[in-house]
This record gives sequence, structure tokens and C-alpha cells, in this order.
Amino acid sequence: MKTISKLAMVLMLVTLCLSQVNAQDLAANSHLERLAVLSEVNEWKTEDLYKEEVQNRYKDDISITRRSRRSRRINGFWDREWGIDKYYPRRGTENFVNVYLGLNNYLQDDELPNSNSLLSLQPLSSWYAGVNFDNVTHVFGPLYLDWGAGVSIQDFSFENTRVRVLKGANDITFTEDTNVSGRKSKLSMSHINLHFVPTISFGRYRAFRIGLGGYAGYRIGAHAKYKYDDAEGDKQKEKIKDNWFINPFRYGVRATVGWDFFDLFFNYDLTELFEDDVNAPRLNPVTFGVIF
Repeated sequence: MKTISKLAMVLMLVTLCLSQVNAQDLAANSHLERLAVLSEVNEWKTEDLYKEEVQNRYKDDISITRRSRRSRRINGFWDREWGIDKYYPRRGTENFVNVYLGLNNYLQDDELPNSNSLLSLQPLSSWYAGVNFDNVTHVFGPLYLDWGAGVSIQDFSFENTRVRVLKGANDITFTEDTNVSGRKSKLSMSHINLHFVPTISFGRYRAFRIGLGGYAGYRIGAHAKYKYDDAEGDKQKEKIKDNWFINPFRYGVRATVGWDFFDLFFNYDLTELFEDDVNAPRLNPVTFGVIF
């Protein structure tokens, strides 16, 4: 009996030692597996490949959601297992529908028109509105290419509400109609646009970014609109559709500054507002606004 008891104790000790060794091996393998998965994720693995790297019992616990224009969030499995809340820019191209809202003005001889000039604009009434199908492509490191296409509408609302734009055979003139009490006077145009803006992002999440690039557009419409009270005090409204000798093509420089989901943009048209061979004021439109 004593011999049997001794053999049983030896077997128990051997079993205990083997279980400890197996536990250490499993812990080591688990640690190596976690390091391998982390390495793969850092190499821009997609969600599907990421799920394939872990055990099936964790597959339903993993989700990746877009946090901003430049980053995505991995949560679930990493959060509960290793306390990692990982953000990283996605490799490849992401697509967005963005709304552009801003204010317009123009420069004459590199300066804003004098406030007493008939060309002077109401800054807060000269709106820019656009909808763009934007794409952000990761090039390498912190460099991205922001590119896309869209449509825009520009209003140039005159400070003097009695201003009228007159189109001649080969000229554009601005005159004041002193016979009416003006309420609104503006010149509007719409374009189809393309833009390409190389952008540098200084981080992975909630990062400051800055871009400088260009854009080009084709005019698809233009009109002048006047609202006024006539000599008898009756309210009148006129809308005159014409090309107004506005340049059919335009191109310019765009600068952007952003942080997380918030971006500002600045456009400067290198082309003049009116066609070169027309006798008209030499004006270069500028726009400053926000991207939503």
C-alpha cells in the first residue's frame, strides 16, 4: 500500500509539473500571437484580415468604425483583451460627400475694391455653396491626396443695391440705377469643379493637417438678380440669365487647414472673373469657408 501511495504521489507531481509547463507554453504562445496580430494591424490590415488573425470565438467582438476623414477606430477584442484603443489612418482611398460653405469677394489689382466703388460687395451676403464627392488617398507616411469633383454656386452681392450689370457687344459695365430703391443686386454663377490637394496629416487621430493644391471648373450657368421698389413703391424682381462674359473655364489655388472632422478652405482664382478679350473690370475671385 505504501508503494502504491508513493507512486500516486509521484504521478501527481509529474502531472502538476507538466500542467505548469503547458500553461507557460500557452501563455508564451498567446503573447507571441498577440504581438503578431498587433504587428499585422500596424501594417494596415483590413477588418476582414484582422478578424482572420484571431480565434473564431472573438470574431463577433471586433468592430472598426470611421472616426473622421483621416482615421478609424479598432475596438472590441483589443479593448477587452489588452486595453488597446487603436486609431490609424486607413491605407488606400476613403470616400466622402462634403458640403462647402463660404463667403466670396474679389481682388482688383491685388486689393479689395474701395467701399465707395460700385464693385464693392456685401461680404456676409456673397455666399459660396458647394457639394463635393471627395476622396482621400494615402500616398505614404503623413502624405495624402485629397481629390474629387462637385458643383458650386457663387453669389456676388453688391454693397450698393442699385447697381446693375450691363452687357454690351464686347464689354461689361457697372452702373447705378437712381430711379429705384434697391433691395438686392447680385451676380451669380455655377460651376462643375475638380480639385487635387496634397495634404500632410501630423498624426493619426484628432490630428492637425494642412494642404495646398489646385482646382479647375467649368461654368454651367450664370444670372443677374435685382430686387427693388419702383417709383410707385411696388416691389419688383428681375432675374436675367446670360453668360455675362464670365470666363467659361477657371482654375486656381486652394489651401486647406483642418483638425479631426473640421476643415477650412481658401480659394484664389488665377483666372479673372470676366473673359480676357472683353472690356470689363479685372477681378480675381477669392473664397473662404468651412467644409462639413
